[in-house]
Amino acid sequence: MAKSSSQWWQDEENNDGGGSNQAPLGPISNGVTALDGRPPEKNRLTAGILALLVGGFGVHKFYLGYNNQGIILLLMSTVGMLLVLPLFASAIIALSEAVIYLTTSDQKFYDTYEANQKLWF
Repeated sequence: MAKSSSQWWQDEENNDGGGSNQAPLGPISNGVTALDGRPPEKNRLTAGILALLVGGFGVHKFYLGYNNQGIILLLMSTVGMLLVLPLFASAIIALSEAVIYLTTSDQKFYDTYEANQKLWF
């Protein structure tokens, strides 16, 4: 039995296998539900590792897009080279934020630091 040429489009719609020229249905985002449907721009592990290694200088804050807080940590570190207390405070802040970033889930990280823009801790 031959199909009529007017039914070729109906077969493609009902075919679940799809063709090689079809676009994927949605972005792959490791299970993170973004507000606008796009994958998250920032990575939780990258932010945590930056906070752990060079967080005293505010690098993780710059990575997350919090420039004012990054400048505050950078100034605390540079002034802290002369005075011990600001250097110690910026290291404690960076270490605590590294632990928070590395222990939260990807969805909670996105909700807290990308969608809601929580500045500190």
